Amino acid sequence: MDQIILRRAAAPDMEAILKLQVAVFEGEQGIPGELICSPGDQFLQWWCALEGDSVVGAVAAWKEGEQVHWGRFAVHNMHRGRGIGTKLAVFSLEDLFSRGFEEIYMEAREATVAIICRLGGRVVGKPAAFYKGTVTPVRLHRDDYCCFPG
Repeated sequence: MDQIILRRAAAPDMEAILKLQVAVFEGEQGIPGELICSPGDQFLQWWCALEGDSVVGAVAAWKEGEQVHWGRFAVHNMHRGRGIGTKLAVFSLEDLFSRGFEEIYMEAREATVAIICRLGGRVVGKPAAFYKGTVTPVRLHRDDYCCFPG
């Protein structure tokens, strides 16, 4: 197993990130392709997990009004269960908090809600149907954040 590298995504990563987004969101979750936006200018930042030269995970942050949102969180299905998603979440959230953001919002699938709640996040609403499954609104405040042990 190659070592996983976590970093801010760069322009050359965007094609592979979009391919991963389509595979996970359209292919696995049934979200129509036209709803999967291209990694463009509205995003504050993308982060990626690399194994060798391959993007195996990605997540983004963007602003809606004054709120910072975190999402588009995906790990390639062949690489799940190895802690890559948790490490990528911690890496990206710490980067956001280090930039001075106080609170992060998301609407997340059950597996992501579990990760974020272990990190100090709080469910702030009821799950809502969203294509194949549900999404739950979650908020993570800087003061509540605690890095996942291991």
